[in-house]
Amino acid sequence: MMGLYEMIDEAMAFELGVDVETYIDVIENKCTLEEADAILDIIWKKGDIEEAKQLFNQAKNKEQ
Repeated sequence: MMGLYEMIDEAMAFELGVDVETYIDVIENKCTLEEADAILDIIWKKGDIEEAKQLFNQAKNKEQ
């Protein structure tokens, strides 16, 4: 049985067009708290998904 958090992670990854592992890695390890909040807020509010994808990809491509 899948838990609530796993379902949310899958839904967010789907909206961003990435696999769940990539989504979790970027949100937990590469995004600032503010960036993660902005990405999630856009998706939750059914905002401009392309804007969320752009923010996500910027974070994903950051140097560690």
